[in-house]
Amino acid sequence: MQSPTWLARLALRRYARRLLHNPTSVPVHLARLNAALELPGTEPVQGALADIFVSFDAAESSLKRMALQLAGERLPAHIARWFETQVTQAQLPQVSALATRWSVLARPSADISIRARRSSPDDSRALAAEVLRAVDEQDVPAQQAFLHHCVTCHDNLAFMLARRALLQTGDSLPPGWDLVSRQLEQPQVAG
Repeated sequence: MQSPTWLARLALRRYARRLLHNPTSVPVHLARLNAALELPGTEPVQGALADIFVSFDAAESSLKRMALQLAGERLPAHIARWFETQVTQAQLPQVSALATRWSVLARPSADISIRARRSSPDDSRALAAEVLRAVDEQDVPAQQAFLHHCVTCHDNLAFMLARRALLQTGDSLPPGWDLVSRQLEQPQVAG
């Protein structure tokens, strides 16, 4: 038997294919948003919502407002506010900072942080949780892989979440964490 998450992913993909053929189908957009709401994290929901805002203009502000109300609790407050300012506006540009990798009609803008392009907040939270398990299990290779990811992708969020959780236990940080902390504090060069 397939898990509810797996079934929601399949539904999300099926509706995405339908949107590519009919990008202004309200029932398909809403079905896709509902499937995204069945998945963990915020990124699938934000991606489906961005597709709605790219597809419809101010004439469909009631649809955009309803979709935002459905998704609102799953979005970070600043993202929800950003969408709110767009409800009564023209269509979002196809390239938008509100789009995610889960969007099919909208495209993520390059005008976002390097970390956000390389690792979503959902990914960062998951990686932080994984490294906490690795520290508990004394899995040094997994810890090193995490630190390498943080430096390579400049994933301050994952590092900060994990570091804060480790420090709350009262233990000292494992070897290498202070060095990575200093590296992440260095100015970032776009690339």
